[in-house]
Amino acid sequence: MTLNKFFKTTLSIFTMSMLLIGCTNKEAGLVEVQGDGLTYSEYFKNVDELDTRENVTYFKPLLSNKFMNVAPDSLENGIHPIDLVKLPFEPNEQSVYLVTSEDKKSNVQNQVQFTYLSKDVYEQAEEFFIISITDVKENPLEKYDFSNEKQDTLGNELRREVLIEDTPIFHQVKTTNGSLVYTYYQYNKDKNEIATVVTSANELYTFYKGRIYHAGYQLTNENNTEKAREEILNLFRSFVLGHK
Repeated sequence: MTLNKFFKTTLSIFTMSMLLIGCTNKEAGLVEVQGDGLTYSEYFKNVDELDTRENVTYFKPLLSNKFMNVAPDSLENGIHPIDLVKLPFEPNEQSVYLVTSEDKKSNVQNQVQFTYLSKDVYEQAEEFFIISITDVKENPLEKYDFSNEKQDTLGNELRREVLIEDTPIFHQVKTTNGSLVYTYYQYNKDKNEIATVVTSANELYTFYKGRIYHAGYQLTNENNTEKAREEILNLFRSFVLGHK
């Protein structure tokens, strides 16, 4: 073996070793647990098909700073944790969930949920802001133009907000006594498993750079003001875009 070939072979082995070490380090912080159910937008599921995912794997939730060390490469650059000071309520529970699955074409999909939640004295969710990000192959908003829709299927207001330039955020605001189902992941410590919580919420939805961003938020009557909704919208933008 020539000296040149020796160095090339050594470099290849070193590079492969570093890649394997990187994968191991990321996986080391994740603990697989049992789980049930999927989260997705009830209004947009016909175009994004996130309710049809298969081969689902759930992982034990982590704190935000720990999760960013193990975040999937496909989503890492699309996550910008929010400034908690700007929330219209003070969360007493913060956690990040990772759920992996496959779509109908067996493409691996990573979904991450950031939870900011305030519980009452009975341990029930009183206020929350929950953001999920899922990687997808296609832009679901190209399948149907929602821009002309003014209401969702139950008559609640549907606003077309702006993420950046011509990219929309669709904002579902509860304006009737009924609302579409909103679900989010919740960890049960006693059973060591992930379940889905079914509730209602104002919702935000957009597609940006190969990822679906979907959020739900619930505020008390005192905090449920137009100003607070605008603050939540801005926090959602900053999560998607970073502080631009």
